Amino acid sequence: MQAVEPNYSQSNTHQIANQTAIAASISGHLHKASLIAQRMALTAKNSRAMVLRAGSAAAGLKVISDYFGELATRTIELSKTINVAAISISQNSVKQWQTQGFVDRVYSAYQKLESKQQRQLQQALDFADNHLNNLNHNLRKELSQLDNALGEIQQFMQSSNVVAVTFRLEATQTGEFQPMLEAMANNISKLTDDIKALITMSSNMLHHIKRD
Repeated sequence: MQAVEPNYSQSNTHQIANQTAIAASISGHLHKASLIAQRMALTAKNSRAMVLRAGSAAAGLKVISDYFGELATRTIELSKTINVAAISISQNSVKQWQTQGFVDRVYSAYQKLESKQQRQLQQALDFADNHLNNLNHNLRKELSQLDNALGEIQQFMQSSNVVAVTFRLEATQTGEFQPMLEAMANNISKLTDDIKALITMSSNMLHHIKRD
């Protein structure tokens, strides 16, 4: 039987190490985003209380406050889901690392054997190679799902920024409550931008993995 081509088991441990590190970084970013979204939810809750105090002058703000709360809640839920996915990707990468190391060791031994002995190792190499292919297929699937979820959060945050502008405009009609409501809207805008920055960094990292 022909010897296996060198490329068959050439190590790509640098790539695997890179995607493991990136997945861990994305997980960290999403944990931060979840914490920020919790602060956004609290701000939305406080704004609802302020709107109730303002009465009819702030009637139009109640729906907006509720919407902020809904966005924050959905962002928290998505962030947790994405964090789990990022951890899964990291674990997948570790499995790839381990399997690749096994293939490298077996292939190193394979090259030193005679043809008959090589045939005995061929099955182990084929099995490990198939396993690597399956891990890579799963990784690509998880990366695609993660990309979609990150995109969904970005859309939430874009909506949040637009609604915050409307909130500030409506707040001008609330008399003495205007400064406090505007401050809340500004806070939500700031939190929204912070989450967007984390999601953008995560998306850029994710696309780096997908290019490898």
